[in-house]
Amino acid sequence: MEEGPHPHIYCLIPPDRADELLAPLRRHFAGDPALEVLVERRRGSDTPRFLAPVEQRHRRAPVAQRDLAGTLPDRIRDESDAVRFEQRLQPLGGHHQATSTEDLAAAIRAGDPDAASELWWRVNERVRMRLRARLGDVEGPRAEGKVLGRILDEVEHYRHEPDRQFTTWLDEVVDRFAAERLAT
Repeated sequence: MEEGPHPHIYCLIPPDRADELLAPLRRHFAGDPALEVLVERRRGSDTPRFLAPVEQRHRRAPVAQRDLAGTLPDRIRDESDAVRFEQRLQPLGGHHQATSTEDLAAAIRAGDPDAASELWWRVNERVRMRLRARLGDVEGPRAEGKVLGRILDEVEHYRHEPDRQFTTWLDEVVDRFAAERLAT
């Protein structure tokens, strides 16, 4: 018995807006098996905790904060600040272990959540170091989920060019993201 794809991107609505937004957004995204609309129930801070190594084994999977406001229906697009999109990365498997980076980018564009996990595993240290160099030791870690989302959002525009490596493109995305953060 083969199951279809499971949601891996979540459209999160604040509880105080659920009566107004939940039903129309569920109707709008009903045909997308990769996306599920939920009412946000978690509470917590945006501040990362610096954990002792002993505690780190219980960390949650990385979460990409996606910018998918452009996929909202026109009548709700003005409400996009009330809606968040998150993609929790899948556990790393061996499926894409030998996949080239260019082919991973194509698989991400095709909606393969395992490809996103493999890509992040390959580039996360580079991205983290670059963020810390640009934003500092406190703001860099706070921005990781957002820059991961930006990478996944912009990989749609990445095309392999013989004279331009993937890492050059990646550095440009991270640097542009950091510059935007510093400008606000």
